[in-house]
Amino acid sequence: MKKCIRLVLIVLIFLLECSSGINLYNTSSDGQSNNTINAYSMAERLSFNEVWAYLMKGEEDKLTGEEKITDLCYFSATVNGKGQITGDYEPPAIKAENRIRHHIVIAILDNYALTHFILHPDFQVRKSFIRDICRISQKFDGVQIDFESVASSDAQYFFSFLSELRANLDKGKVVSIALPARRSRIADAYDYPSVAALVDRIIIMAYDQHWYGSNPGPIAGLSWCREVGEFAKSFIPQQKLIMGLPLYGRCWQDKNFNKSMHYTHIEQVMQTSNIQPQYDPENGAYFEYEEKIKVRVYFNDERALYERLKLYSSMSIDNVAFWRIGQGPKGMWQGISTKSL
Repeated sequence: MKKCIRLVLIVLIFLLECSSGINLYNTSSDGQSNNTINAYSMAERLSFNEVWAYLMKGEEDKLTGEEKITDLCYFSATVNGKGQITGDYEPPAIKAENRIRHHIVIAILDNYALTHFILHPDFQVRKSFIRDICRISQKFDGVQIDFESVASSDAQYFFSFLSELRANLDKGKVVSIALPARRSRIADAYDYPSVAALVDRIIIMAYDQHWYGSNPGPIAGLSWCREVGEFAKSFIPQQKLIMGLPLYGRCWQDKNFNKSMHYTHIEQVMQTSNIQPQYDPENGAYFEYEEKIKVRVYFNDERALYERLKLYSSMSIDNVAFWRIGQGPKGMWQGISTKSL
């Protein structure tokens, strides 16, 4: 039955193009089709229950009012070295026809020592830290925890922290968490089923498949996204699962010049490039030269975003999220729809 419906839709689209001149494909400046599908012309077929998006604090001017979202994650509250949240936070103003839930993000990205200091009950910081979260959450609909540096040995402390946080927050506050993308189970602080029992929503950061320290490759390859999504579905309840999509790109160069050099290599470069070094007493000897490099860039354009949204929709994943507002293609929100709008 589904195949018949799909065939009928394809025929209708073909007739529509022929009769009305509507072009569902991108065209170049000379009017020639380049055979790449215009994602926004087809995106109405996709619908999600919830569409979340991140907004970086200080980038409020990136909001256009065109964002078709249900939830906005405000990134992020400042955590100092004493395990205290400093400052006051207000939900950013956003023009929207629907009511948007605002979530304040509490992030510790790369400080294992600070995370341990906050989570371990022996240090007596945890209770005051939870009070700080409750204080700044008063004007928000929810709180999101984004602790990306929790040691495996602190897993049980992390789980009990999430439980204690939820118990202390006002009733009705949404507790969400950002977790790394995975394709197999690991016994650590980010164990999907352990965390799923403690929070209302889990955003899977389905990006950085390749990162700045890896070989060049896609940020979120389609087959990789499918594997990550299938694994997440097997442990996280459907209503709690949110698949994250990247709006940024990443580049790699084929040569890395930021490194130490042996003296023999320095001499070889000077000889090959016919360079005479300069000298001053303060800095010693130095020279400059030019060399051609090749840069490869991977990013998600409209087509790539649409294909990943279509993939998640076909997997019966009801919720998606975007990192982050201001980084994606212009007009991308035209192709997003939610069942609640």
